[in-house]
Amino acid sequence: GAPGAPSIIPGGLFESQELLEGPDGNLVLGKREIGTNKVGMVAWLVKMKTPEYPEGREVVFIANDVTVQSGSFGVPEDELFFKASKYAREHKLPRVYIACNSGARIGLVDDLKPKFNIKFIDEASPSKGFEYLYLTDEVYKSLPEGSVNVRQVPEGWAITDIIGTDEGIGVENLQGSGKIAGETSRAYDEIFTLSYVTGRSVGIGAYLVRLGQRIIQMKQGPMLLTGYGALNKLLGREVYTSQDQLGGPQVMFPNGCTHEVVDDDQQGVSSILRWLSFVPKTTESPPAVRQCADPVNRDVEWRPTPTPYDPRLMLSGTADAAGFFDKGSWKEYLSGWGKSTVIGRGRLGGIPMGAIAVETRLVERIVPADPADP
Repeated sequence: GAPGAPSIIPGGLFESQELLEGPDGNLVLGKREIGTNKVGMVAWLVKMKTPEYPEGREVVFIANDVTVQSGSFGVPEDELFFKASKYAREHKLPRVYIACNSGARIGLVDDLKPKFNIKFIDEASPSKGFEYLYLTDEVYKSLPEGSVNVRQVPEGWAITDIIGTDEGIGVENLQGSGKIAGETSRAYDEIFTLSYVTGRSVGIGAYLVRLGQRIIQMKQGPMLLTGYGALNKLLGREVYTSQDQLGGPQVMFPNGCTHEVVDDDQQGVSSILRWLSFVPKTTESPPAVRQCADPVNRDVEWRPTPTPYDPRLMLSGTADAAGFFDKGSWKEYLSGWGKSTVIGRGRLGGIPMGAIAVETRLVERIVPADPADP
């Protein structure tokens, strides 16, 4: 507000309604007890009052629930993500995805494990391998029809395919992964998309945050396609010792995937709100303007020096000399990547703007070593 004016904080600052699947499969707004969801994906329509929109603005939040099957993506999770993202697109609202997951769900038919036998090439030396897994005639007939595909062998029935009786444990999950990857690309084209990686994000979870382009990453939130244990097995030796070597901030920030790194979730939420403050409430709305105590007709007091200087100071100013943008509004992004260019956002007379500046000083670039390189 104006200088010296008391700041009035309105009531009802934050409201949320969960996006729930109705009996017909369409999303409806509602509420339910926390922790009663059976699907490892949750979504909300949030209404919050901000300095830019004191009357309130709406944002769609989508998040993995890591307490349901480790936050893995099965068909129900893919469907909810797809519908919530589509809801955001149809209403032209910003879409924020909070990622913490273990990738696409590939399940096991646990009740079959104790029932099959192994036909070894040499019973005395199992290390030589096996010919096939088989079921005795009695066990095969006791299984539900269609749960396995078999061929007849002297010992009984050799298993060629395990199908199981539960839906959503096989390649249908990968089909759903492709569906939500396509939806995220469409969302990036049509609306504002932002992702916050709050914990490990694997496989399709890493693809989704990358396809949404704008990424805030928590220090303990690696993004990776395959875990380090699987890569070590593939390489035949202990090369990697942690997921962070594959997709931690020390890899993703210098390579330009991650725009901003935060220490904890408190900082993460603050960064989400800060980024949203530069974004219109819908794609058709004018820019998110706020009242500003810094007069727009004041002089830019900061002056370049003959010796090399930090170009950010021209934009942000210092404690003694005001810069180009409103005081305290400058925020740099992608500071770990392309260090000879400075990019960020700020406000001029309360109007959000993007800025690009050139770093004329010598810069140091650190390329993290890949332990797999000889």
